[in-house]
This record gives sequence, C-alpha cells and structure tokens, in this order.
Amino acid sequence: MAMPLAGLYRRILPSPPAIEFACPQGKQLFTEALAGGTEEGFFELISYYQTQSEPAYCGLATLAMVLNALAIDPGRTWKGNVTRGSKTDVAYS
Repeated sequence: MAMPLAGLYRRILPSPPAIEFACPQGKQLFTEALAGGTEEGFFELISYYQTQSEPAYCGLATLAMVLNALAIDPGRTWKGNVTRGSKTDVAYS
C-alpha cells in the first residue's frame, strides 16, 4: 500500500468528534435522527450541496448552500450585493 501524500484529499477525520457519514456509526446516527424527526433540514440542504473548490472557501460554499436552501429570490438583493447562486457568485458579488 502506498503512503498517502500530505494534503487535504481524503484526510482522516478526527474521531471523535467527526464521524464519517458512510461508516456504520454514521449510518446509525443518520437513521436514528431520521426516525426521531430531527433530520428534516438535511433534505433541504443536500439538494444544494456544493463542495469547496479551495480549503479557504468552506464559508462561501456553506453560504451558497444555505441561501439556495432558503429559496431566496436570486434577483433580490440580500446583504449588499450577495444574491443566491454559486459560491463564485457569492465571492465576487
């Protein structure tokens, strides 16, 4: 097995507190949250999921996801020049 190169790709999550979504424990937590009715926000956000293109863009990717999930009219000005769209729109508006 080759030694992994230093970088961000497939970095091992610090567990705890982070738990990989696709691992058995992650699936168990998701199933419990879904059964308990506390996972509804997940479905609003996942349809607008965006990965961050650069490590420093995590805030922009999150902001673009949330604004899209809130269904804010893209033509409506929100907080200055920020309108709904992609993280590039948010960054350069």
